[in-house]
Amino acid sequence: MDTETIQRQYNEVVAGYYDLDPQAVLGRSLDRAFEQLRDQYLIGNGREGPLKVLDVGMGTGRFLARLKALDGDRIEPFGLDLSEKMVDCAHDRIPDLVAEVNDAAKLEECFVGESFDLLCTHFVTGYVPISFLAPKIWDRLEPGGYWSLVAGTKAGFPNLQARANIKIIRWLCRAGSRQLHELLLNPANPAAAVQTIAANGFQICVAESFQPDVEFPNFDVFMEFAYRGGWFTPIIETLGLNRARPMVRRLLSRLLFPVNDHHTIAIVLARKIAREDLCELPSLPRSSCPRSTGSSTGR
Repeated sequence: MDTETIQRQYNEVVAGYYDLDPQAVLGRSLDRAFEQLRDQYLIGNGREGPLKVLDVGMGTGRFLARLKALDGDRIEPFGLDLSEKMVDCAHDRIPDLVAEVNDAAKLEECFVGESFDLLCTHFVTGYVPISFLAPKIWDRLEPGGYWSLVAGTKAGFPNLQARANIKIIRWLCRAGSRQLHELLLNPANPAAAVQTIAANGFQICVAESFQPDVEFPNFDVFMEFAYRGGWFTPIIETLGLNRARPMVRRLLSRLLFPVNDHHTIAIVLARKIAREDLCELPSLPRSSCPRSTGSSTGR
């Protein structure tokens, strides 16, 4: 999917709907990333001095705003997003935000001359592979700086993926030979995300595998989440489901739904360590493996 198409989708389809966060998967995931930062004393009680934060793929700025609400002027907020409308919303929410409109894949071109204490990439790896992103993040962090990753994985939505592979469903969706998980660039699973981060010279501070529940009673609720909510917008348009005729919508609603399912999300906090301190890592230590956590309620 080309950058201009994704930019249009987020400007025209997702930006105005993003903060509604259907099924609260975004909010529940960011809650856990926030708690990881607090548990490591990067924010809140125990934090001393300023924290220069860059949120790559910041959306409407909700995570940066939450950091500011807790630590006020100690947070120096920078943000990057491909959607101009998202950046406008973030500016309204965070008056002192320094922001740029650009592709996360071009991180080295943004905020030239700046380096950061904390760099956040939350739900970016569907469009920019984590293996491509990791060295760019390394280069923009101060020594000892932290990377907060929240990433969907291809292990997510197993029930929906199984239903979508039924022959008649694939025919109605005009999917051809394409598999749903092949249309996004996410890591295979949380362990794969951790392995990639560690292989790029980061010390894993904490890693979680989060599986928030979702419910799709019918096609319309699915579209609210998947298309307008931004989770599968490129896939939906690639398949043309956003333009499906009423008859096709009714058939899909009857044949595919209801679906009760869960996402599978990697939530990791890692620290940049000096390259000369790196040792050979034939396998990850047990403390670096994601621990599995079930669904939660609230945002």
